[in-house]
Amino acid sequence: MDRRTFVMTGAWLSAAGGALPWIAHAAGASNTIAVVDTSLAPGRALADYAARRGMPAFEVGDDMGTLWYVTLAPRLATAPGLLLGIARASDYFVLGQLALRAGRMTEHRCKQGTGLGAPLAFLLGPAAGH
Repeated sequence: MDRRTFVMTGAWLSAAGGALPWIAHAAGASNTIAVVDTSLAPGRALADYAARRGMPAFEVGDDMGTLWYVTLAPRLATAPGLLLGIARASDYFVLGQLALRAGRMTEHRCKQGTGLGAPLAFLLGPAAGH
């Protein structure tokens, strides 16, 4: 990761609540897709960072299931990669259930704050052997 990427990553990581090594690594990887809830301040910061890096980014929206089946799953089927995101715990729960069901992905996550509306930073990626 170059210095500029490190500094830009640090800006949204600070907004997300802390610099975790797996987040920094994923943010610098070329096969990373961002999943953001822009109604959350850290989600907006990640969306801005993704736009500057040219990283594909998708808004959580109203229906995580639709986002998974229509956009993310087909994209990951053709080009396996990482899903890095900021979302509410309830949206992450749905995404996690869908993404992990096939056993081809594994998860790392860091919950930020407390309560149902608290932002959650997450990383989903290919499981070993996939």
